[in-house]
Amino acid sequence: MTFPVYGPWSWLGFTLLLVALVFVGGRTLSRLGVDVPGMRFPVRPRLNGVSPGWRARLAHLPTYLRFAALILLFVALLRPQLAQTETADVEGIDIVVAFDLSGSMSSVDVSDDSLVRLQNAGLEPKNRFVSAIETLTSFIESRRYDRVGLVAFGKEAFLMFPLTLDYGVMLNILKSMSLNDIDGSATAIGNALAMSIARLQESQAKSKIIILLTDGDDNGSNVAPMEMAREAEKRGVKVFTILVGSEGQSRQPTQMADFVTGRRMYQRIDTPVNPKLLEDIAVTTGASFYRATDPESLTRDFQDLLDGLEKSRLVDHAAAERTEVFHLFALPALFLLLLEIALSQTILRRFP
Repeated sequence: MTFPVYGPWSWLGFTLLLVALVFVGGRTLSRLGVDVPGMRFPVRPRLNGVSPGWRARLAHLPTYLRFAALILLFVALLRPQLAQTETADVEGIDIVVAFDLSGSMSSVDVSDDSLVRLQNAGLEPKNRFVSAIETLTSFIESRRYDRVGLVAFGKEAFLMFPLTLDYGVMLNILKSMSLNDIDGSATAIGNALAMSIARLQESQAKSKIIILLTDGDDNGSNVAPMEMAREAEKRGVKVFTILVGSEGQSRQPTQMADFVTGRRMYQRIDTPVNPKLLEDIAVTTGASFYRATDPESLTRDFQDLLDGLEKSRLVDHAAAERTEVFHLFALPALFLLLLEIALSQTILRRFP
């Protein structure tokens, strides 16, 4: 049985009940062995030799009931839980996502007709970064037992969160991310792979994978991407690569607006890409290479990738199914309090 107490209100109630327990317990103990009559008689010798009745023997029962009820409430406030097993055998894999945050991720991949329709409706197209964030969010929300880590890279690679099952923390971090979080003036694919492999070094999972999500070519790494691909293959790590966006030219939003319509203007720029490098990385590690030319295909590629992965057996305490049992303590406490009130106001009522 575990007691996951958390939150300020839980601790406030915890403290108040503890004070009540100390007060009632101290009062009860101080009255034990002290015979204080409820009524005084003028001639006490006449009562000598008269044994106390059952009501006198149970005179302190309401106090004991109150004390027991407070103890049960104290335990209930700790939120006791029962795990179905000591540990839970779950199917899962260890996944590190290497997420490109270079400046080119602000580009949009949309046809001329689609751009016109969106702007006529008062909307702007989603850029690659926003589409990738939405896809990663849906991916994490669909996980249950897979441990996930995130490495963001541009000119350098940074660990955003290590392998974890705490999906709530991951989603909060993704929600707060922006393209300006790191220097996006270059694309260090080799550095991102090196850090991702290091995150998987201690993994005991049977299936260990890296998902490399990028829209450009390697142009700023301290270590060659193919060297890291060969290292990943030695360690049994598969690197699935996803090329985001269309090759060649892409649209970048500008700060200018059309003089007539007031709509944001987009300029075409050349985006250096190297699909051959990404394909070689995937093939070297026994994985697959994907081309995501638009947000819909990115989501579809992610799902296809995960559906084809081999599941491994993990034992994780955090994944154990737990059942809340606080009511097994709260309900008896309520019953004892009601019984204490009923007895103290009826057959065990004390007279001043």
